Amino acid sequence: MKRSLPGSLDQVGGMRAARWFRESTAGQWDNFGPDAQREQQDRAIARYGLVDSGLEWSVASSGWTSAWRTPTWEAMVASAQAGAFDVLVVGYVSRFLRNLKQTLIAVEDHLHAAGVVVLFADERLLSSDPSNWDQFVREAHEAEAYSRKLSKRVGEGYAAKRRRLGVPGLLLACAASLHP
Repeated sequence: MKRSLPGSLDQVGGMRAARWFRESTAGQWDNFGPDAQREQQDRAIARYGLVDSGLEWSVASSGWTSAWRTPTWEAMVASAQAGAFDVLVVGYVSRFLRNLKQTLIAVEDHLHAAGVVVLFADERLLSSDPSNWDQFVREAHEAEAYSRKLSKRVGEGYAAKRRRLGVPGLLLACAASLHP
């Protein structure tokens, strides 16, 4: 039987929280870590009286095309479907999926269907709160739009370097990864 979802943040006290971390690359994860995401999650868990289940998933996935296609994502959804937690706490909306369509599918068809809500700590948004719907969709759209624009700018930058240096793109990308 499907659990009913809380309609607002004042109804999540005592629920079991799990954490979702996402960095764009493994290098960002290794070098900088998700410290800010964890701090946002810690504050939200304390603020709303959630119980930290100790469950967490982290993925290094760039852009808007792949975070939801990873074994990590599948493991998190399977855990939600098994009833292991009630609230998935995400530090920043922009760190969730960066794909509007997949965000809506993930939240509605996978997490909500499993009785799990998403709490976006930075914006204090609960995915099941009807009064948050417009802002939730707007934030998810803006995350994808930013990612797409950034991808375009990076591509333009690499193209300009290739023209200036006469270096093939693959070699330039490899050199950039070795000398950040």
